[in-house]
Order: sequence, then C-alpha cells, then structure tokens
Amino acid sequence: MHVDHSLIQTLAHVLVAICFIVIGIINFFRREDVHEEMRSFGVPMPEIALPIGLASQWLGSLLVLFDYYAGVGALILIGFTIVASFIFLRWWKIKDNPFRRVHMVVGIFTNFAVIAALLQIVEMNGLVR
Repeated sequence: MHVDHSLIQTLAHVLVAICFIVIGIINFFRREDVHEEMRSFGVPMPEIALPIGLASQWLGSLLVLFDYYAGVGALILIGFTIVASFIFLRWWKIKDNPFRRVHMVVGIFTNFAVIAALLQIVEMNGLVR
C-alpha cells in the first residue's frame, strides 16, 4: 500500500479519498433530502440512483485510499463526479437567483480541479495494481 509513492503522492491519495468518503457519508445520512433534490431535477428513480452513486463513490475512494487498483478507482470517481455534476450543478437552469447560479458554476470549476487530481492518480498508477 503506497510503498512506491512519495509522501506527497500518498497524502494526495488519502486526501482525495477522504473527501469522497466524507461527502458520501453526509449524503447517506441525508438521503431523503437528496432523493427530493434529485426528484426536483427530474432524475428517474432517485431511490436507486443514489445508492448506485454512493457505491461508486465509496468503491472508487477505497481503491484510491488503499492504493489497490488506484487508477481504476480514480476513473470510477471521475465518472461519478461528471454524473453528479450534471445532476446537482445545473447552473444553466437557474434563472431567478444569480448568486445560486454563480455558486453552481464555481462548483463545476471545482470539480474540474478534482477531475484533474484524479487524472494525476490515473497517470501515476495506471490501471493495474
């Protein structure tokens, strides 16, 4: 586990994984609110979509955290981040609240940075163990 990584690379793996794990835990405990939000965005079957999202989030995070097929875990998290962004950061639909719209655009750009970090993990680890 992380034997061939520098301290900074290991720290990057751990921090990225912790972010996804903690956000997943928060969303798990507020899943009824998340279901309602997903319904309001027109997501079909949020009671099924959310557990799939949480499972992807946690699986990818654990693979990265334990450096076991970390590149595959990072790809899972990239897919999760893209899908979650399209579900929850629909800035183009916000017409009446400029602050909320800007907040969502900031979220999109933040997710670009997250995806960049995940791409670095893929580059560093490849898709094999």
